[in-house]
Amino acid sequence: MARRIIPVLISVVLAALGTGAVLLYLRSADDRALAGKQARTVLVADKQIPAGTSGRALRTKGYLREVRMPVETLPEDALEQVSGSLDALVTTAPVQRGQLMLRAMFGSAVTNGSGLAIPDGQMAITARVKSAVFGPASLRAGARVAIFYTYTPMDDQKRDVVSGSGLEKGHKTNSVTRLLMTDVEVISVGPAPAADGATVADRTGGGSQDELSVTFGLNQVDAERLAHAVALGGELNVGVLGESSDVKPDSGVDNRSLFE
Repeated sequence: MARRIIPVLISVVLAALGTGAVLLYLRSADDRALAGKQARTVLVADKQIPAGTSGRALRTKGYLREVRMPVETLPEDALEQVSGSLDALVTTAPVQRGQLMLRAMFGSAVTNGSGLAIPDGQMAITARVKSAVFGPASLRAGARVAIFYTYTPMDDQKRDVVSGSGLEKGHKTNSVTRLLMTDVEVISVGPAPAADGATVADRTGGGSQDELSVTFGLNQVDAERLAHAVALGGELNVGVLGESSDVKPDSGVDNRSLFE
């Protein structure tokens, strides 16, 4: 029995030594990465943080840990601590484990029972969005999106002017799709209501739907633009943005330039 125990103990000791060596190497690697650079202690998520988590909960329930990072790699609003000024604010979207904590992640909690968290300085505005392009499952709260608008122009000489007749379709009718705004945060996503108040899923027995009801966090100017676009008719689509997405305003595409 003793002969069997000794090899096991040796294996355990060697494993512990190996783990310790790896940790020491990683720590020294971090030190080498910071060598010669100005470093700053910032906060990252130590576990997934649900949307709507208050600043007080982040500070008291072990959601965060400190890391040292080169100053040159940090955004200006990276958090060094969760101060008392954030206690009454909440995260406006889920935060993944290991994600750097930023001041822009926090907003005011809505107290009307909706459960929405609206980013500071913005308002929640809801619009019907076509779901056929991206699919309902790919759009979730917390996503950053570009909003595209498809409309009928006044005429070919006034392509930038919306006709106000909605999206007209016909053999001789031209339509245009252009970027309306970008880097917009999605606050919530749900089925679009029908005219009778029922959702599309209710009407079709849970089948696929062509539109979603999407709530965005917008400043006043962009909220006015979106509300006006909706009032003029036409269709809204959104594209989900990635970290390296390159989206800029342009002249868009129309019936005649679709294949250029």
